[in-house]
Amino acid sequence: MVRNTIKIGDKALSLTAPGKLSPQVLLIIILVVMGIAFTIAAPGFATGGNILNVLRQASLLFMLAAGQTLVLLLGGLDLSQGSVVGLVSVVTALALMRFGTGAGIMIGLLVGSATGLASGLLITRAKVQPFIVSLGMLFMLEGVTFLITRAPISGLPGPFFFIGGGMLGVIPVPVIIFAVVAFFVYQLLKNTVFGRNIYAIGGNEEAARLSAIRVDRVKLLVWILNGFLVALGSIIFTSRVQSGQPLAGGGLLLEAIGAAVIGGTSLFGGRGGVIQAILGVLFIAFLVNGMNLMGISTFIKDALIGVFIIFAVWFGFRGK
Repeated sequence: MVRNTIKIGDKALSLTAPGKLSPQVLLIIILVVMGIAFTIAAPGFATGGNILNVLRQASLLFMLAAGQTLVLLLGGLDLSQGSVVGLVSVVTALALMRFGTGAGIMIGLLVGSATGLASGLLITRAKVQPFIVSLGMLFMLEGVTFLITRAPISGLPGPFFFIGGGMLGVIPVPVIIFAVVAFFVYQLLKNTVFGRNIYAIGGNEEAARLSAIRVDRVKLLVWILNGFLVALGSIIFTSRVQSGQPLAGGGLLLEAIGAAVIGGTSLFGGRGGVIQAILGVLFIAFLVNGMNLMGISTFIKDALIGVFIIFAVWFGFRGK
């Protein structure tokens, strides 16, 4: 039998039979069909300017989806990402106005990383389930954000806009950050001992312990990295809108989980990766953009994302 494959990174995705079709190949096919349909129905969809604009806007979602992917690979789930986005946006805005651009960005990244550290310590030291920890952090961080401010914070330094709205040549800066982070996370997962340990823990935590993997240390570092990535996404967004937004994370959490799961990352750990996150993010970003250009209600978008999440989980079980 002739075996046809598509090469993505260092993976060969099989196309031998419909029953063996991988989620990633199926999603690529759906993306192509969707792109053709939107190109026909909305003439402005396939223009270079629109595609770059979609990728610019998708950079925030990718940061959250990449962090969520790392947590999901461990068999966890982070429900606090949206609250972290709002908190980091507000703190970064205040820090920018008081300490300047460089220090403000660093403070924002540190705050995001600190939230990940706090969650990681509760999970690894106090042995609280990740779901419960992240649910508690969701409400706690939201409360802290609203104690700081309930209104947007404007008047940010002009140079800060470059991160979210600047260009290097013809490429938006957020798209470059998107590509650099994607490359880094891909290399981390595929070509380092740390990455292999993440997959091992997600596949079978007890077996990983017996193999002398420092499970708690890996988990702690993953949650810190997740917080850092969410903070980076928040800073890109804050830069683009030039204001600190306490409600910036509204709706992003479910889209980030949806992007990871639709791309093919398992909700139960040990299976998935950054390629899957990219595919899921591109699917959601171009779906939303195409529907907006056609004047279709965003409520239909939400319904479609829900359908695809259910289908992706079902398809993943079926493919086992």
